Amino acid sequence: MDTSVIWDKCLEELKYQVKDSVFTMWLRPLSAQVFDDQLVVHAPNQYFVTHVSKHHLADIEKLVQKHSSGNIASVVIRVDTSTMLAEPNNSDQSQSLDTAQALEKNKVLDKKSTVASISPINLSTDKSLSYLNPLFTFETFVSGKSNVLAYKACFDLGKRQSQSQHNPLFIYGASGLGKTHLMHSVAHRYLKLGKTFYYFSSEKFINQLVYALRNQKIEEFKKKIKRVDLLIIDDVHVLAGKTKSSSEFLSLFADFMVDGKQIILASDRHPSQMTEFDERFRSRFSWGLTVAVESPEMETRMQILQKKAKLSGVELPKECALFIAQNVVSNVRRLEGALNQVLANANLTGQPIDLDMVQYALKDIIAMRVQSVSMDNIRKVVAEYYDVSLKDLMGKKRTRSIARPRQIAMALARELTGDSYPDIGQSFGGRDHTTVMHACDKVAQLRNEDPVLDKEYKALAMTLQAG
Repeated sequence: MDTSVIWDKCLEELKYQVKDSVFTMWLRPLSAQVFDDQLVVHAPNQYFVTHVSKHHLADIEKLVQKHSSGNIASVVIRVDTSTMLAEPNNSDQSQSLDTAQALEKNKVLDKKSTVASISPINLSTDKSLSYLNPLFTFETFVSGKSNVLAYKACFDLGKRQSQSQHNPLFIYGASGLGKTHLMHSVAHRYLKLGKTFYYFSSEKFINQLVYALRNQKIEEFKKKIKRVDLLIIDDVHVLAGKTKSSSEFLSLFADFMVDGKQIILASDRHPSQMTEFDERFRSRFSWGLTVAVESPEMETRMQILQKKAKLSGVELPKECALFIAQNVVSNVRRLEGALNQVLANANLTGQPIDLDMVQYALKDIIAMRVQSVSMDNIRKVVAEYYDVSLKDLMGKKRTRSIARPRQIAMALARELTGDSYPDIGQSFGGRDHTTVMHACDKVAQLRNEDPVLDKEYKALAMTLQAG
C-alpha cells in the first residue's frame, strides 16, 4: 500500500474542507506512514498533536477509510521524532534539537501514545537547550517595508540550495517586532531540510556556559554545539560585561565561521552602537549582513491583524483592522494583545466583531493613548529627548537648538492629536497659527532630506503612542 498516495489524496480533500490559513498552518506540515493496519500521522510537536486531534482527526479518519478502501483500521497522531521538535517540559521551556543523539535514545515508541518519548540532550540536568514556537514560521510572518530586508535574508537562509553569504546574519530592532519569529522560521526550515541547529536565548547560553565552566565540561559543551549546522543566539547584547562567557562565545563564533556554518544573532541595536563590547566583538558582528526590523507601518499592521485573526478562524473587518492599527503602533506584540482582547470580548459576549464592539473592547487602550499624546506630554517628551527646558520650548528663543525641537513638537502635536493650527499655537505660548503651519512644513521637508532627523521623529512618535 502506497502511504504517500493515500495521504496526498487525504490532504487534497482537506484543502477544500478548511480555510487556506488553517490548512497551511496545521495540516500541510503533517506527514504519514502505515504500520500494519494503522496510519501514523507525524506532527512537528505536541501543540500540533493536540490541535489536529481535536479539530481534524475525525475528518482524517473518514478520508483515510475512503482512500484505503477500508484497509486501514485506525489513525494515530504522534510527534515526529525525525524532526526532534520536542515539547517544552514544565521545568524549562527551552528545548534541544540534537537530532542524531536524541533519535538514538528514542528508537522505541509507545504505539498507544500520541506523544513520542524524547530525551533531550543536556550537560547539566534533564532539561533541553532549544525550543521552537510552532506558530513562528515564514508562512505566518507578515512582511512589509519595516522588515522586508530581514525577511528576505532569513528566507534565503531557509532555501534548500542556499549559498548565502549572510554569515553572520545580525538582526537588530526593539523588542516585540518579530526578530525571534524570523529566527524560529529559519530553524523550522532547517529541520525540514534534515539539518540541525541550536537556538539559545542569551540567558540560556550564559547559564549553560557557566555550568560547563564550573564542572570542567566546556570542551564537551562546545563540541556538542559545533556539531550542528546552525547556531542562533537571541539578545546577544546581554553577553556584554561577562568576560569569560564572551570569550568562549568568540571561540565558538570563530569555529563556526571556519567551518562555513551559519550563525544568526539578534540584538536590540546595531553592532556599532553596542559600546559595552570591545572592537573585536563589534567587528565580528558586522562581518556578514546586518539588517533592521523596525516598527511596522500602518499597512503592515493591518495585514498582521487580519492574518492573525484568520489563523484564529475569524474574519476581521477592514475598518476594524484600521481602527486597531491606528491606535496600537509601537510593536507587533502589543498589536496582537489588542487583537486578542477583541477576540476574547467577542467570545464572551457573543457579539459580532464590528467597529462599535472593537471600540468598546479597546476603550482602556484608547484612553491610555489619548493621555500619552496629550499636548503636555508631547512637550515634556520632546524637551527631555533634546535636553531643553520646557520654559525654553514654550518661550521666545529662536536659537536652532531650541527652535528645531519646538518645531518637531508642533509637528508631532498636529499629527498625533489632530488639533487645529490655532489650538496648537495657543498651547505653545500663544503663537500664531501660521507659525505652526510653517513648523509642520519645515519638519516634513527636513524629514525627507535628513534620515537622522526622520528617525528621531519616528522614535518620538512611537514613544508617545506607546504610552
